Amino acid sequence: MSLFKRGYDDLDRIEKEIQERRNTNTIYRFWLPPGKTTRIVFLDDNPPIYEEHQLKIKGDWRNWFTCGTPLGIPCECCERGDRPYTAGAYTIIDGTEWTDKKGNVHKNERKLFVAKFETLKKLKQISVKRGGLRGCVFEVTRTSDTSPSTGDMFDFEKKLTEEELQKLFKENAEPYNYDEILAPKSPSDLGKELDKEAENEYEEEEDINF
Repeated sequence: MSLFKRGYDDLDRIEKEIQERRNTNTIYRFWLPPGKTTRIVFLDDNPPIYEEHQLKIKGDWRNWFTCGTPLGIPCECCERGDRPYTAGAYTIIDGTEWTDKKGNVHKNERKLFVAKFETLKKLKQISVKRGGLRGCVFEVTRTSDTSPSTGDMFDFEKKLTEEELQKLFKENAEPYNYDEILAPKSPSDLGKELDKEAENEYEEEEDINF
């Protein structure tokens, strides 16, 4: 009996399984392009407040690392001279509609909303006024390229009940487990991530002769 799968039908099935795993395990961060507006729904309030690093690796700035220093865990980012910033995390439903390369339309996806200090203060004021953020629907706008990537204008529309949240979003109506997704990487794992940039620079500079 062969150890390996054979045939294109197996390839299609495996591709589908891989995509399903990616959709389940990947956590996307919410952001808005400058000048854009969308609708979001908050799924929680009283966010965990933590220190975070954002680093450019292989030309990409989408690399975020929870700083372990305040938690008594050695932090390679701090050791290498990068200063963290204060952040707070919420879970939201992003109403932005978009179409992927296969023509599938996406909307109302659960995402991580990471706010920095000034946005946190703004959301705290709104939370007090609205009796908590869970269920609050906002039209959010990023007015310029210097505005926070999560938007700087929050126009309150309405507040959904628990019944409405469960009916509309089902299994996505609950916030993320922040202890799990925001846990600092171990110093060794974080060091390996940071070393990718140095490896990339070396590969670009090295001449390879055949």
